[in-house]
Amino acid sequence: MSNFLLHILIVLFPLVMANSLHMVIVKRGYFNQLAIPIWQKGFGANKTIRGFLFLPVVNALVLSLLDIVFNLSVYEPILLGLALGIAYLLSELPNSYLKRGFGIAPGGQHDKHKLLFATFDKIDSAFGVALTYYLLGYADLKNASLLFVFNILVHISVAKILVGLKIKKGF
Repeated sequence: MSNFLLHILIVLFPLVMANSLHMVIVKRGYFNQLAIPIWQKGFGANKTIRGFLFLPVVNALVLSLLDIVFNLSVYEPILLGLALGIAYLLSELPNSYLKRGFGIAPGGQHDKHKLLFATFDKIDSAFGVALTYYLLGYADLKNASLLFVFNILVHISVAKILVGLKIKKGF
């Protein structure tokens, strides 16, 4: 397996699985007692304790399972999975804060700058995850940069699929 494909398997596959499962849980209303916004005024109603607990833990579990099944030899897969899940979530917060500042409803879009905010929605977490993966020493700058670009493409593709399956409301 090429070095870059290994990075995709380690980073993107668990995040896609964890995020997709989280969207199903949100749509079906599971664990609603944890659907408490972490800071509604600043980040909106969609950034919840449920997400901040669920996504890193499931990401860590999926990465650990992949490490066992494919013998990936990832150093500390549970900790890496938690770190990447947290990086994903934290890197979305500045964009959410900016959108609330512009009066954009959670899950909504800016009327005038729709493309700009849609772009931020797709690159914020990709950047945070690639940067974290690089800073933790799991990838060199070239592979982290490629991972960033590939992550954006995956994010767009998965979002379109989830909208098509009616699991996610909007792109």
